[in-house]
Amino acid sequence: MVFLMAAAGLYAQQAGQFTVGGRFGGALGFNDSANFGNRIRAEFFNDWTQEPSVLRDPELNIAFALYGNYAITDRLSVQPELNFMIGQGYELRFSARGYVSREVDVNYNSLDIPILVRFNVSSSPLIFGIQAGPHISIPLGTAEIYQDNAGYLGKFTINSSAVFGFTAGLFSGFPAGPGRIVGDLRFVFDFNTVELDWWGDNAAFMNRRALAFTVGYELSF
Repeated sequence: MVFLMAAAGLYAQQAGQFTVGGRFGGALGFNDSANFGNRIRAEFFNDWTQEPSVLRDPELNIAFALYGNYAITDRLSVQPELNFMIGQGYELRFSARGYVSREVDVNYNSLDIPILVRFNVSSSPLIFGIQAGPHISIPLGTAEIYQDNAGYLGKFTINSSAVFGFTAGLFSGFPAGPGRIVGDLRFVFDFNTVELDWWGDNAAFMNRRALAFTVGYELSF
């Protein structure tokens, strides 16, 4: 008990304390893409005599985050982040009787900037809490569409300069060395869709919903 009390005093987040850290992991996207799937079907599979059905599958992408944290009180803190979401998107499967099914991947990269309010519900050396706040997502590069056996179908300019949304989830951590090993589970919800230039036409290709899970390390001072 003496050891636990000492550790709690050493690692408890104090008011006015700064923390910096990084996390790495993945995100599983559950994206609304039905309308854009129909556009791909009409453009690339219009020679099929039978209209193919379109199935949507989630895809796993890479997530990497850098962040800083300021403790307002011993339990309440504010955490701005830079989250790089690499290869986020979805897979479309086109199938029709008498034809070989085709799988098409749609993906893009973004820099997400959430401002999270975090509340630590644990008073032991093991921290655990809830977090929530708005985010702005800035698309990076182009949207890429490629087919399983045909390579790239095209790279398309993203017309959306920014997408706004909300992030909420759980965080945890435990002492290790001079800092903490941390884990993070969150749900990312965009309010508006990401749009691209579809041969001169503005087309919404992703309404992002994603479950992200990352682990990392942080230091407080």
